[in-house]
Amino acid sequence: MAQLKRFSFILLLFCTVVSCKKNEIEDPNQPLIDQMKAVTDSIIKNTQVPGIVALVVDHKRGIDWLYTAGYSDIPNKLPMDGSYIFRIASNTKTMTGTVLLQLVDEGKLALNDKLSKYYPEYPKADSITIAMLCNMTSGIYNFTDNTTWQNTLFGNPTKVWTPQESVDIGFSDNFYFSPGSGWHYSNTNTIILGMLIEKLTGNSLQSEIENRIVNPLQLSNTGFLTSGVNLPGIHGRGYYGGEYEENDDFTEYLDISWGWAAGSAYSTPRELQKYVEALTEGGLLSDSLQQRRLNDMKVLSPLASYGLCLLKIGSFYGHDGALPGFTSSMYHSITKDCTVIIYFNCQLPLHPDFLFARFMSILYGANY
Repeated sequence: MAQLKRFSFILLLFCTVVSCKKNEIEDPNQPLIDQMKAVTDSIIKNTQVPGIVALVVDHKRGIDWLYTAGYSDIPNKLPMDGSYIFRIASNTKTMTGTVLLQLVDEGKLALNDKLSKYYPEYPKADSITIAMLCNMTSGIYNFTDNTTWQNTLFGNPTKVWTPQESVDIGFSDNFYFSPGSGWHYSNTNTIILGMLIEKLTGNSLQSEIENRIVNPLQLSNTGFLTSGVNLPGIHGRGYYGGEYEENDDFTEYLDISWGWAAGSAYSTPRELQKYVEALTEGGLLSDSLQQRRLNDMKVLSPLASYGLCLLKIGSFYGHDGALPGFTSSMYHSITKDCTVIIYFNCQLPLHPDFLFARFMSILYGANY
């Protein structure tokens, strides 16, 4: 009898182990996660990207995958950390645009208002609408492409830039095209929107973003910077300013005032997830204006469109960002019920959007 009981116990244990193994093998998400992990690791192994944080949350499939690879600090060989704060660069534009659209909801201005209503002194202001500033169809030159500006930025990295200086540089160059007749990405557009927000509210852009977005969403590790080189909170390092130079550290080197409305915010992967889901799913704007924002898009390619301070790739809405030391992508799809946040602690020709596209291929094939 004792032997029979022992045999039954062993059999039960064996069946339990086999059952667990079978469940692991049959988990449909694990092969997808393994593939995403492999392509992330491959970038660390085969490129100069020092560290990556990748967050993929597919609510339909039940995937909630936060993965880190590489170093957050190269000289000290410290690993990447998925909770670290980082500079989100041009993802900031979605925040500036959201505040601007909230003012539209409040009747403070209209998207078809001419720029001349608020800044009649600017060139072609009678031909530029507020919507054109939001969707990058104004034709105004991108001040960060100006070589004199670039030489000044890197030659005097602690210089505090005023929004007016940046806009004046943008208008000192020729327009890319007649307003409304083309599309060209320009940081100058968003700086003007930030100035307009301050003009209409009488408050700082920082306070408007914090009071209208950061605080309502309870984003305790997200904020908007106006100047200074310091990056708040617990963070790693950010490397390279467009090209690889060994250990070239830009974490706290350039005064962030140059980015302002176009790129000076910071956050974490989990808080960006929360933000981009609210940005896309609704709640920050009236339903009617939210629908216009999601659908009023300038088609740039078969997959990409740009709207009211919002980028769309496939069915995913959000934005991306790049500045010295930091590059990132944040996207959410309503139809897929999926959010992807990717952060590289560097600025190199290889952008996190590349990894986003690889993830999409793994998760959805060509249909995303």
